[in-house]
Amino acid sequence: MGWLRLAFFMYVALTIIYFVTSIYSRSVRREKLEKEWDTDPSKEGVPEAERTAFIDAGIAQYDKGLKKRLLWLIYILPTIGFLATIYFVNWA
Repeated sequence: MGWLRLAFFMYVALTIIYFVTSIYSRSVRREKLEKEWDTDPSKEGVPEAERTAFIDAGIAQYDKGLKKRLLWLIYILPTIGFLATIYFVNWA
């Protein structure tokens, strides 16, 4: 039953890692969108509301994209490794 306790603490740690990585990745994407808007000379003098709408649309697109989904590998890969280790130690 020790492996259940280990799995519990592993998933607690993985959840923390997932949320921190998700927040960081979203922050990097937002910063990229802000720089894209700020460096475009045709956007000079455009109201702040349009800038905010541009950034929000980019973040919404990011939330549906592949990079956001790849963050689930934070859970999947360690789980596969954990289960493979249990299998090979006990039955192989």
